[in-house]
Amino acid sequence: MRHFAVIVLLCAGALHAKKAKFSFKFEKNDVIIIDKYQDIRVSEAGQTKSREEKNRIVLTVNETGANGALMNGVFNTYSRTPKLVGQFRRDRDFVSKFVFQADGQNIVSDDYVMPNLRSLPAFPEQELAPGDKWKLPALETMDFDSGKIKIPLEVSYHLIGETELPEESQIKRKADEVDYKYAFRKVVSDPRSPFHTIVGVSADRLWFDREQGMPLFDINRLTYTFYLRDGNILRMAYRIDSWWKKTKRATDDERKQIVSDTNKDIATNPNVSVRETAEGIVLDLNSILFDTDSARLTPQAQKDLEVIAQILKKYPDREIRVSGHTDSTGRPAYNQTLSEQRAKSVVLDLTGPKAMDSKRFSYRGYGEARPVAPNTTPEGRAKNRRVEILIVTE
Repeated sequence: MRHFAVIVLLCAGALHAKKAKFSFKFEKNDVIIIDKYQDIRVSEAGQTKSREEKNRIVLTVNETGANGALMNGVFNTYSRTPKLVGQFRRDRDFVSKFVFQADGQNIVSDDYVMPNLRSLPAFPEQELAPGDKWKLPALETMDFDSGKIKIPLEVSYHLIGETELPEESQIKRKADEVDYKYAFRKVVSDPRSPFHTIVGVSADRLWFDREQGMPLFDINRLTYTFYLRDGNILRMAYRIDSWWKKTKRATDDERKQIVSDTNKDIATNPNVSVRETAEGIVLDLNSILFDTDSARLTPQAQKDLEVIAQILKKYPDREIRVSGHTDSTGRPAYNQTLSEQRAKSVVLDLTGPKAMDSKRFSYRGYGEARPVAPNTTPEGRAKNRRVEILIVTE
């Protein structure tokens, strides 16, 4: 009889579990930053290779209304191969504009590549209690040279309830855990595509903060199998960890303060200058960093970077992008390689001897493609031979 009474009490408690509304909350000028780390295994023809990627997604709320929030999105991708070797190279940048609805559904024009996973997670209209399950549609898109492939998804959700965030999140608190999964098998009818069938399986654990109206962290396990028309099979297995953060767009006064403070720090250094861009604050380092046709830092350059490191340490939460540039002297292909090697040398110095967190840094070479002065004079060419260090504020 005692056991029966306990069971009755437990059932009664479950029936009266507190329900709550789950929705995304956005205000104008909100900035949502999503940092993704991807551990990837690629298997083809009996060989498996490792690869790492990280993505930084910055969504800025331009307007809000009855239909949701109108977002401007910037999607930056970085990679290094093999895993844990070298620095992250900045690969590609995508821009987007789309509507992010309060229930999590996304309305995206076919003109944009990103977001390629749309309407994940999403919530029903009714309030939810721990243990509730629901299903909602979503969409995955894949853009190839042969065209865009659209894959409709049916996603199964399960609200676990309030749990501790996992240790790898580095967030010590509880939030509502939402688990969801989906699987698909897509037959590709377009003969121009190298694939005739794509199979995908995904499982996700996500922790959602109802007060902020946004996720905090999620862990995704995702596997794709691509069946190629030539008979080969390509498998890609992902572990993706994502950190979400909401902030406000930096004000003009805040950006000007960073410029003012940085100018004071470099007042006696003629080799460094500061300027403001749409993305953040740029520190320009001139060609004294390197000898002619070399990517090895000079002793003076290493001293200059010590000053730079002290500046960057004042902004520990900011992403740092290092880009290399050359003048138009020499072959374009050579200039491209040299600019990339120089940018990488700066990152290696800042994250090696200067002991800064490598996860904040990425590098990219632009060769002669982005001059800041005419290449028709020695002075102009000298200005174009530079390395830029961007403190991202947007």
